Amino acid sequence: MMTPITTSNRLARTSCFSCRGSKRRCDKTLPGCQLCSRRGLRCSYPQRRGQPLPSPESAESATNAPYGQTLHVSQSFALASATRFIAPDLFRAAGLEIPRLDHGVPDEVVFHLGDSQQIRDTTAKFFGLTKSWMPIINRKRHLAAMLNPLSPSRRPAALLSICMKLCLPVLDGEVADRTSLYRLAKRFYSEVEITEKLSVQVLQAAVCIAIFEIGDAIYPAAYLTVGACARYGIIMGLDKVNKDRMGYYPHAVPWIEIEEARRVWWGVLVLDRFLNFASPSRNLATEDPGFDDILPVDDDRFYYTTTQPSDAVPISQAFSLKAGQFSRLCQATYLVSKVLKVIRSSAIPFHDADHTTVPPDIAQLCRTLEALVRANAEEITIRKLGFCSQSVVSYSGVFLLQHHYWARRKMDTTQEAELYTFVETRSAFDTLCHMSSYLQQAGDGQQLLGGECTFFLADVIYQAISTLMNIGRGSPSAEIQDKIATLKWLLQHLKSRWLLAGVYLSILETKEALLTSEAM
Repeated sequence: MMTPITTSNRLARTSCFSCRGSKRRCDKTLPGCQLCSRRGLRCSYPQRRGQPLPSPESAESATNAPYGQTLHVSQSFALASATRFIAPDLFRAAGLEIPRLDHGVPDEVVFHLGDSQQIRDTTAKFFGLTKSWMPIINRKRHLAAMLNPLSPSRRPAALLSICMKLCLPVLDGEVADRTSLYRLAKRFYSEVEITEKLSVQVLQAAVCIAIFEIGDAIYPAAYLTVGACARYGIIMGLDKVNKDRMGYYPHAVPWIEIEEARRVWWGVLVLDRFLNFASPSRNLATEDPGFDDILPVDDDRFYYTTTQPSDAVPISQAFSLKAGQFSRLCQATYLVSKVLKVIRSSAIPFHDADHTTVPPDIAQLCRTLEALVRANAEEITIRKLGFCSQSVVSYSGVFLLQHHYWARRKMDTTQEAELYTFVETRSAFDTLCHMSSYLQQAGDGQQLLGGECTFFLADVIYQAISTLMNIGRGSPSAEIQDKIATLKWLLQHLKSRWLLAGVYLSILETKEALLTSEAM
């Protein structure tokens, strides 16, 4: 593909055709100048020295030449897509197929992706950052589709690549570029969604967009994106992929593709529940996983494509087996689903004889969540891992149950809060504070900026501080003040990786001010 003559990796050497023709000052920004962007014009630069401006007639001819064929194919694509959605059984029985639209990858996307080596580097960095908590992409299959110019899934693969790049950390001076990349990813996603057949790559790209929106606290966009992921996956039939080891597919599908589809659907389930932590009474976009649903296989086996169907086990069996990190996170998500269900179904205050008995369903869930944390801790020692997202998600479940229990008790004093604090809640405080203190004293904060650092961690620290503030009620003891200060240090540190952490800090400052005013 020919590229504009450039003086750097950001500016073209000459003005674009549009600015030259209208004799306007061009800022020569790649891939399109600001003037053309504001005027809604297609911006293109000379590809060789002395290249003349294209005449209106030639430009129109070049545009219209394939127009008839493209329009015909687009109409066929739209008809086939609508038939598949409205009459799926008829679509399969008639052996219909959705025609392929031969659209290329936009120049702006190509520019941001870079050459083959840059694509490999982006992929490697993405997997390094997400392998422990969101390993939903088959690395080998993605690179094969991305680097092969004749691949039929090149556009979805390019979309996925640009969304993977969006998830990478950036320096402070690159925030504007990151915002521009986000807008490009959203535009390209919308285009691919309506011009390509359903594919796992498109859903994976949407999950990556959701990760970015959650981490940068772009709400309610993140909530809407995850909802769109759920709808897209349901259309593909992925809501049934966990019901059977072979995915309930009506036709033969390679095992590694079944596993990849299962992992991306679990990714949607995880994010859907995470977004409901702030408002547990809100309805989910996906159905809760069942006790016999199939979990993802070991992460290393998936990463190196050495997995086989016998590796997959249901949730009911996995609690007693050694499992991968993502599988454990999915187990925690299963338990958190139970937590959210309990909260939604028991909003009415209750009473008992001694006012201290914890309802059996809440007590059992707390014990199970704590047991999963302890199982994770054992595997962390074996695998020599820095931290586990499944543990913090489990603790999130404990904090949600704690707040729910307090609300049902109508707790309004520090003494009541202390009396009704779960053993599992105190254990979570101790574990999180110990971790934060260790990192602070060892000066090893950079450890959390790698792949082990997630917005799950930022959220559970926020929940822990909020819970401690509820106990202190505006006049906390010295012990609670120390714990809050320790955890605030960690949340402040996480702000350099996830902007969401900064939003949490602002919310906590407001809450602290309100509690203090009420205590006076």
